[in-house]
Amino acid sequence: MSNLKAPPVYKVTIAQLVVTIFIALASLLISDVVLAYSLLVGGLISALPNSYFVLHAYRYQGARNAQNVVKGFIRGELGKIIMTVMLFALSFTLITSLKELALILGFTLVHFVGVVMSGLIGYVPTHKKHKHKT
Repeated sequence: MSNLKAPPVYKVTIAQLVVTIFIALASLLISDVVLAYSLLVGGLISALPNSYFVLHAYRYQGARNAQNVVKGFIRGELGKIIMTVMLFALSFTLITSLKELALILGFTLVHFVGVVMSGLIGYVPTHKKHKHKT
């Protein structure tokens, strides 16, 4: 049994979703509906594929599961890329009133939040404490 705990990567997805909702609501208050949902869609294009990656990449842990860990990361990253491309394509083709620059800005901002949060999440492995006899 491993003493390592999985990093709390779900916090990255939560932060991305919170920022997505915040920027959409803030833009709705100061601007218009088209800007708000363009930012919302852009943020979701970043957050949803990232959550897919997190689900697959951190499903397994430990040296005994090394092969599954690698497969999970590859599956997660490929799925994330495919989902991102498909969501962008669907957004540009299916949404008639869209502010493309706002969509890309929302995506970039939320993606940046994910990168920053990933760097901030750290974890310390738990070590069994040994008492020294003196």
